[in-house]
Amino acid sequence: MKFALELPLQKSRDEVWKAFDNPENTKIWQPSLINFETVSGTQGQTGAVSKLTYKEGKREFSLIEKVTHRAEPDRFDIIYENEFADNSVKNTFVIVNDNETLWRSEVEFKFKTLIMKLIGPSMKTNYILRTERDMQRFKDFVEKP
Repeated sequence: MKFALELPLQKSRDEVWKAFDNPENTKIWQPSLINFETVSGTQGQTGAVSKLTYKEGKREFSLIEKVTHRAEPDRFDIIYENEFADNSVKNTFVIVNDNETLWRSEVEFKFKTLIMKLIGPSMKTNYILRTERDMQRFKDFVEKP
């Protein structure tokens, strides 16, 4: 299952990259993130592996994050893994002008279990809405004066 989203940000690409690249900021635009732990490698660099723990309501879950590509300040690719799916995300930051950047996020889910292969595609709208909310929170954060 694949989808792509774009969002214009009213900041320079360098400012966007600096905010996006700081793991402490992730908790601001992903408010259900409660812990970010580097497992191996250098955080944020290609090959780095981290464990991210989220809490949504009473449910707590973890994902393994693997940085698969980094080309500062243009692109940052990651894979999130759990027992149900692998979720790859290609983030591209395109200069529109000196004070505007286009954030393009290309997302692909590869479901692992039979149940997720059956019901996962029907949840596509939920995955898109969640990604749009996260992107909008990042936009609000990075654009605030």
